Amino acid sequence: MSIYNKIRIIFLVSILFVSAFFAASFYIQKSQHIQKIEKRYMQTALFLHRHFRQSIRHNNGGDFTDGTVKLYLKESGFRLILDEDKKQNIKNKAKVLQKRKVLRSQFNILKMKHKMYLSLDHPRFHLLLVDKKEQTPPWQLLLGYILSLLFLVALYVWLTRSLKPLKMLQNKIQKVAEGDLSVSFKSDKKDEVADVSNAFDDALRKLESLIDSRQLFLRAVMHELKTPIGKGKILNAFLEEDKLKNGYEDVFDRLELLLNEFAKIEQMLSSNYELKLVNYNAKDLIDQALELMIMDEEDLEQQVNITEKSPLILSTDFTLFPLALKNLIDNAIKYAPDSKVEIVIHKDGISILNNGLQFTDNIETYFKPFHGKGEGLGLGLYIVHNIMEMLKLELAYRYEDNKNSFNLIKPHI
Repeated sequence: MSIYNKIRIIFLVSILFVSAFFAASFYIQKSQHIQKIEKRYMQTALFLHRHFRQSIRHNNGGDFTDGTVKLYLKESGFRLILDEDKKQNIKNKAKVLQKRKVLRSQFNILKMKHKMYLSLDHPRFHLLLVDKKEQTPPWQLLLGYILSLLFLVALYVWLTRSLKPLKMLQNKIQKVAEGDLSVSFKSDKKDEVADVSNAFDDALRKLESLIDSRQLFLRAVMHELKTPIGKGKILNAFLEEDKLKNGYEDVFDRLELLLNEFAKIEQMLSSNYELKLVNYNAKDLIDQALELMIMDEEDLEQQVNITEKSPLILSTDFTLFPLALKNLIDNAIKYAPDSKVEIVIHKDGISILNNGLQFTDNIETYFKPFHGKGEGLGLGLYIVHNIMEMLKLELAYRYEDNKNSFNLIKPHI
């Protein structure tokens, strides 16, 4: 899960918790508000009942329009509705919020068009009072909720913008992985991401300098080697003995071929090589690999045995694949006690086998350059392994029946 998704989940959970908190606060406040309303309405109802009883005792007939009632209703925030038609209309249309019995009266709290009403239905009187106090929504609670949401949204936007350089850094690193070392990671900001970017840029510039130095060194060496080869060819042209002349010419041609191989390897390892994948017959690829061997035809016939168990077509690069085969064949001949190698073509790939001792270390060790486990520089299997990775082929090793077997396996589609 990416860090952006984790941040989104954290903020979504935070919004849910904040919403739940304010919803619970609103419910509690609403319950307390209703209790206060009910208490005030109940006190008013009890006062009106007491006034009615006292009025009956004094033979006033239950008058609710005298000064005492008006003063109490004014102080408690109520007004008596006397119009019978209006009273009936409100009772028919209003919503009943609460209903209960108080003494001998039916006590109802009504609501219509943002106004609250108190209805008392007694066997001897029917009263309807309008609450003059405004029922205002909990604006403070609502404002607190909105401000909390705005704060969380602003925090989310600020945090995601702060991580935007990290996403840009990832994209640039991807370009470097694809072989583009010219990408700049320099940043003038003052945060941890900028520190990482600048450190990475410094390391990349040093790496680029090392690669340039290596390429310059290799190209200089190849150039210096080509000069004496060219001079040797010129001097060889003046030799009169044909057999000696042909021998030297063959040596010089082989040296030029090796230099060209080194140039291809240098391109491959510096990620400057462009693959050209075409379908080839496995036998043609093996023939090309044998052409790269610095051996006489007679030696090749005696030391190399090719068996085709099944026809095989590979989609590969005609330059790199034979180069990998050539290194495997060369190693097989070099390390075999009888200096012989067997090449087997089967439906899944190509196998190179030789008699000899099993590898003493894990095969992955021999895929590293200059491993020092053999007689040479330790570059053969390193080159083969890199070529197989570029061609997306599998290089497998096994030891069976006293034979080392390297298998170049084509991908299964």
